[in-house]
Order: sequence, then structure tokens, then C-alpha cells
Amino acid sequence: MGISVSSSLPLADSDLREEVRQSLAASKLREELNGIWRTPPHEACSPPRLTYRELGARGLLAPHWPPEFGGRGTGVSASAVVAEELALHGVPDSARVNTIDNAGTTLLSFGTGRQRRRYCPEMAAGRVTFAVLYTEPHAGSDLGALTTRAERTEHGWRLTGTKTWNATTSDASYGICAARVTGATDNAYAAISLFVVPLDHPAVHVEALPTVNPEQFFTVRLDGAEVDDEALIGAPGAGWSMLTRALGTERTGVCFAGRARRWLDQLVRAIEGRGTPVLAAELTRLDVEVASARLLGWQAVADLARGQLGAAAAAAAKWWNSELAQHIAHRAWDLLGPQGSAAFPDLLMAVREAPGLTLAAGTSEMQLSTVATDLLDGGDPWEEQT
Repeated sequence: MGISVSSSLPLADSDLREEVRQSLAASKLREELNGIWRTPPHEACSPPRLTYRELGARGLLAPHWPPEFGGRGTGVSASAVVAEELALHGVPDSARVNTIDNAGTTLLSFGTGRQRRRYCPEMAAGRVTFAVLYTEPHAGSDLGALTTRAERTEHGWRLTGTKTWNATTSDASYGICAARVTGATDNAYAAISLFVVPLDHPAVHVEALPTVNPEQFFTVRLDGAEVDDEALIGAPGAGWSMLTRALGTERTGVCFAGRARRWLDQLVRAIEGRGTPVLAAELTRLDVEVASARLLGWQAVADLARGQLGAAAAAAAKWWNSELAQHIAHRAWDLLGPQGSAAFPDLLMAVREAPGLTLAAGTSEMQLSTVATDLLDGGDPWEEQT
């Protein structure tokens, strides 16, 4: 087990992978990450700002983006390499996922040329962070139930509503907000639109939420925040179709498989030489499960690169990888307890992060529902892979 073994399969560009590893090995970045891992259990850790900026300066934060927007013009598999390596090296990634995978994918795919030029280079450089303002207190992951409204004004739009469970929002400059255009249609999904909202707007209020998660969550209240027409992404009412089409690497489960591998390898090292035969058998089984989970994630990456990643296949990969990573974190705590943190540097961080893994990018229940619906409709989420 270990990073060198788990990443030795020829699933992506080995030169790019090595470049990312060498970048993360720089002493100033290791110092930043060591400080994050030592965050007390009752405090939220800081985003790895220096790490993001250093990767961004090398074109490694969004390598699949076009060079004019701060990338390298490579395929989506390069983004998956970065996501996996960050997970393998214990780098908190909510800011990168929200900025690059979610907001960035949406802007590059559906934004105007002016929007892309304004935001994307700064995002890829690690200098500007975006929050994702989708979830609401009473809507959860069901955007069809959202109540945040967008009202037409003389010069743009007025946004009113409350968003919650938004990660790293205090460090973000902008948020992509999902809101319902008033009077557009009675269809719960066809009225959804997406807007770029500056989080320093005087009518936008950001409040921290108490949480065990190592990365802070926030509630964002929009009290009639007025934005101009340039804030609208795509056409009014096109938000739902944009969100369902802009699948990023987070939905492939690769980053969750990376966490599972890192945490399992640390667990094995922590109990090496003092495990029982029964425990050894359990760890061997988990090692096989992590290896197979990684392959499932990379199959999803390959399908995404070909434009053939269906919703059910993505849901299956995300569900399996996130559930497995969560199980390993909980099992490590069962075996090691608080005293194990000396041999397992990420133990407390892993246990705090584990509950959110099956909520991020859609809950496990949503993923299973997506797979079940596809199967019951007579489809096969893997039919194009066989």
C-alpha cells in the first residue's frame, strides 16, 4: 500500500502526476499543509491559499482549461490527476472544487466571452475563489424546491433568499447563485437561473455555521441584492440544464477514492506490527475495495473525457467512493481512537470530514435514486462501457 503503489497504474499522464507531486513537496507548501493538519478539533482549518496559488502559477490548478484562461489545454483526465493527487497528499479541496470544477466549468461552458475573460484566468491562477450558492435551509439538494427568487429590474436583477451549507465562503470573492426567476413558468426546474454574485455586496450577508467539518460552512442571505445583466449566466431559466450538463471531476469520485487510499495507508502504517490475523484480512479486503473504487472513478473520468458520462454512471462512482472513504475514516477511529493521531496525522481531520463526503456533490440517497431510476427505466448506466 501507499501513494507510490496506488498511483502506479497507467491511468493518466505520469509526467503531470510527478510534476504535481514535486510542486506539493516544496517546503513552504508542506509547512502550510502541516499547519492545516494541526488545526485544533474545535476550529475550522484555513484554505490552502499558498498551495492553490503555487499550483495556479504553474497552470496546474485547472490544467484542462484553455491556455488563454490559465490552463494548459489538456484533457479532463489532467484535472482528475490533480484532484487525486491533492486528495492523496491531504490537501483540503473544497475551494478548488467549488471554483474550478463547479463554478469554472459552468462559466467556461455557458458563460459569455466577457464573463470567461473576467473570471476564469484569476480562478485558474488561484487568486480568486468562488462559492456555490445552491443549497437552501428547506430545499437541501433538491433545487426544484428552492425559494430564492430573481426579480427583473430596470438594469438587471434583484436576488432575495437564503443559501446554506456553503463551504469556504468567507474566503470567496464571488458566488454562483441559483435562483428562481419570478413569473417565468410554473415548472419548478425550468424557472431556475444562475447568477454571479459578488460576496462583498452590501445586501449579501455571510454568517459562519457551527460544524464538525474541518472546512467552515456558511449561511448566505441575499436581502434584495441587485446585480446587472452581466451577472446572468446563459439564458433566464436555463440554470437546471446547465447544472446537469456541467459535470466536473468531483462527480467521478476520483477525489474520494484518493482520500480512501490516503486514509487506509495511514491506518495500515499506524497499526503495523500489532494487528491480528482477522484485522489483517479486513485491511486486505479494504485495500482491494479501494483499488477497485479507484478504477471505477477513472472509468467515469474516461467517459467524461469522451462526453459519454451518464448521470447514473457518475452517481454510482460518486456513491461508492464517498461511502468507502467515509467507512475507512470511521474504522480508523474505531481502531485507533484519539491516541492514534500521532501515527495517523490526518485522523482527526478525516473523522471530521467523513460525514460530509456522502453529502457533497449530491447525497448518497440522491445517487442511489439516480441509478435506480435509470435501471427501472430500462437503461444501463454502464452500457457504453461494455
